[in-house]
Amino acid sequence: MTHTDKAATVAAKPSAVFSVGVDAGSFRRALAALLPYSEPRNTIPILGCVTLAMDATAQRLGVSLFDIDLAIETTLAAEGRGEAFAVPLRTLAAFMNGADGERVQIRKAATDERVTFTCGDFSAGIIPMPAEDAPRLNGPNFSDAGFRRVPLAEGVMSWLLGLTLPFVSTEETRYYLNGVAFEFGVDDDGMLRAIATDGHRLGSRQTKTTANIVSRPTVIIPRGAIKAVAHLAAGKEVVLCVDDMKAEFSFGDTVIRTKVIDGTFPEWRRVVPKGPFKEFELDAGKIGKLHRATGGVRRERQTAVKVQPCEGGMSVSASNPDFGEVSAVFRGEAPEGVSAFGVNSRYFADMAKAFGAKRIRLGFTGAGDPLMVSAGGPAGEFAVLMPMRV
Repeated sequence: MTHTDKAATVAAKPSAVFSVGVDAGSFRRALAALLPYSEPRNTIPILGCVTLAMDATAQRLGVSLFDIDLAIETTLAAEGRGEAFAVPLRTLAAFMNGADGERVQIRKAATDERVTFTCGDFSAGIIPMPAEDAPRLNGPNFSDAGFRRVPLAEGVMSWLLGLTLPFVSTEETRYYLNGVAFEFGVDDDGMLRAIATDGHRLGSRQTKTTANIVSRPTVIIPRGAIKAVAHLAAGKEVVLCVDDMKAEFSFGDTVIRTKVIDGTFPEWRRVVPKGPFKEFELDAGKIGKLHRATGGVRRERQTAVKVQPCEGGMSVSASNPDFGEVSAVFRGEAPEGVSAFGVNSRYFADMAKAFGAKRIRLGFTGAGDPLMVSAGGPAGEFAVLMPMRV
């Protein structure tokens, strides 16, 4: 008897209110994908649960994590029928992480207090909670005046977030910076633009789209949802839908929904230096190496490194009167008119990494002015780094 035949036989028993068979590998991966977005300790138990809902018509098993402001839903091919329920995500994920077997049989009879999960020689009986106790977050309303739908080709969303997610603020007092801002068709330029800043650095990328994105208010997608999209949708085609209160990212068999941040993103263009610039290039990989090499002299709050022209190129150094100095020479042509300036070492290293390029180009206007940073990419791809005193 095949797995399908077994599942059909189990599903036919009238006493079962949930009887489903699903591929163990797919089920295990779906649970593991949700784990990073579930609070390990939650005073509201249902928020730590995964909801399982079987669509008998489509023969798909929904595996979903619902939080107050975030929902992640995916579906898997499965056989059977049943009413939705919720179980602790970490309990179920831990069981699946150790269980063997190619398929999981999930069963609960009307008289059972527990849901039984059987996988190979392993089984678990887990106490469920009502699925209706989980909060629900509907997607954007297409009849809303602010509704926009933007399909993005493979990898485009990942590219947009690559230069913005690293610069999202974690400072809760300026909550409106705790996410990535998406601009739609500013001045009817047909661009979808992503921007993030923590007040010390800023990243911006944009992409041309044929979608109807007539200029509308900027929406700010919270950091938690952005991290989930960056991880789960990496390299995939993504459809972004927004209205004035919610956003939805759909890709493959997965949908991520979130509330948007109720706030106004700052006028970020005011801090972007206009030039003219004195430009020079640095090895991006060496910037990261220098950050690690100077860790012993920077210590605690000594975060700044000094950048200045030197014989043979540019010198970047960190010094501490108690420990000494560490420096590196970035070989190349020393730029004219560039005076010494300071930058935060970690911010500098993060920025070099975020571009994903071998070299980055710095645009200098003055020792106390913001730095324009790029990697020779398309227009609209740049970062801004605020200087420090050294």
